[in-house]
Amino acid sequence: MKILRRGRGGQYSTELAASFMFIIPVIIVAIYVCLQCVQAYMIYCTLKQASAQAARKFAVSYTHNPNALANNWADVVLSIEYPGVVNSYKQFELVEFSPEKIPPTVTMKVNYAPDAYGCRHFPEPDILGLGRYFLISAQSTEKLD
Repeated sequence: MKILRRGRGGQYSTELAASFMFIIPVIIVAIYVCLQCVQAYMIYCTLKQASAQAARKFAVSYTHNPNALANNWADVVLSIEYPGVVNSYKQFELVEFSPEKIPPTVTMKVNYAPDAYGCRHFPEPDILGLGRYFLISAQSTEKLD
């Protein structure tokens, strides 16, 4: 006599579909978060490069004309522009200017605020509307030689 076994294929496919309903959204959110972290890191690297360039320009200008530069430091950063990230001299900040220190140094800081000064919106797409809370900044120090 032959015993008939019922197949469990229907149960397995139902469990598989149910597990995909939970796993796929988690994977999509993880990919979205990773992409936004990469985008934020790229913005930070661009800001770091802009602050280093501003500090170098300040140091070079200081060696040519040390008296006029302390009050007109914004003239040095007018030409520094990275489209979408650094668009205005108003994003720069002179953090420290110490010609008396040994070695004499200057520290410049650059701020990135989404949708301000012509900066692009971050994060993009902004699903949760958190873009207005992000502020990314970087600073660099250069010797005044």
